[in-house]
Amino acid sequence: MTGGRPAVSSPHSSLFPLGGTGQGEGGVRRGVATLTPTLSLEGRGRRKRRRLGVLGLLAPAAALLGALFLYPLANMAGLSVRTKFPGAWSYTAEHYAKFAADPYFLRVTQTTFLLAIGVTVLTIVVGYPVAYYFVRSRSRYKHLIFLAVISPLLVSIVVRTIGWTIILGNEGLVNALLRALGVIREPLPLMNNVWAVMVGLVHVLLPFMILSIASVLGKIDPALEESAAILGANAARTFWRVTLPLSIQGIAAGSILVFCLTIGAYITPWWLGRGKVLLFSTTIYDQILVIIDWPFGSAAAMILVAATLAILLLYFALIRRVGRR
Repeated sequence: MTGGRPAVSSPHSSLFPLGGTGQGEGGVRRGVATLTPTLSLEGRGRRKRRRLGVLGLLAPAAALLGALFLYPLANMAGLSVRTKFPGAWSYTAEHYAKFAADPYFLRVTQTTFLLAIGVTVLTIVVGYPVAYYFVRSRSRYKHLIFLAVISPLLVSIVVRTIGWTIILGNEGLVNALLRALGVIREPLPLMNNVWAVMVGLVHVLLPFMILSIASVLGKIDPALEESAAILGANAARTFWRVTLPLSIQGIAAGSILVFCLTIGAYITPWWLGRGKVLLFSTTIYDQILVIIDWPFGSAAAMILVAATLAILLLYFALIRRVGRR
C-alpha cells in the first residue's frame, strides 16, 4: 500500500522477480534474456518438425521419380559412352561425334524441333480463344465446351490417331467429299507427311493447352479489364496490355506440356507419317530395337534430352523477361 493505493503488480512479476527497489527494469531485462533462448529453441524445433513433415510427404514421390526416371536416365547416359552393348566394351565418345557429323540425324533433329514448335504455336492460337470463352462466357452452355475439351482425353491416343486415318486417308472423308463435289478425280496425298502429323498432334495435345490457359485466365480479376475500359482503352488494347500479359503463365505452362509431349510422341508420327516423317522418337526406336545399336540409340536419346532442356531454359528466360514488363 503506497499513499493509500494498492500496489500494482508488474505483468512480468510472476516471471521476473524485481528483486527490490531500482532493480525492476534490470530484472525484466535479465528475465527476457533468459526466456529468449528458450523461445528460439522452440521455434527451431517447430521448423525442424515442419521440414521433416514436408520431407516425409515428398519422399514417396522422390523415390518413385528416382527409380523410374533418374536411374534409367543415368543408365542410358552410361550406355551412350560404351563402344558396344552387350559384350566387352570401353569408353568412347564416337557415338556423339557420329550423330553430329551425319546429315541424316541433323535433319531428324531439325524436323523434330520444328514440328514441336509448330504444334505448340498452333495449340496456342486455337486454344486461347476457346479457353477465354470458357472462362468469361456467362452462357449456360459453356459446360458443353468443357466436356468437348476433355472428351478427347477419355479416348486412347491410338484410337484418335486411327480416326485421322479415316478422315485423311485416300478413301477418307475429305477425299470422298472432294470427289463427290467434282473438285478432284484422284485422291489427294493428305497423309504420310509432316502436315498430317502436325494436325494429329494438335488434336491430341490441344486439351492440355486449353486447360492450362483457362486455369490462369480464371484467376484474373475482371475489375482490371473494367478499369482499363474506364480509362479509355478499347477491347483490343485491353486484351493486349492487360489480359494477355496476366495470362502469360498459363501460355507458358501449356507450351511446356505440349512441346515436351510432341518431342516424345511416337504413335501419332509413326501412324500418320508411315516412316516418311523422320523424328527423334522413331529414330531412337529404330536404332535400339531394329538395328540393335544400344550405345548409339542411347547417345541420340541423351542429345534429345540435352537439347530439350536447353530450349526450355531459353524459353523460361524469355517468359521471365516478358513477365517483368
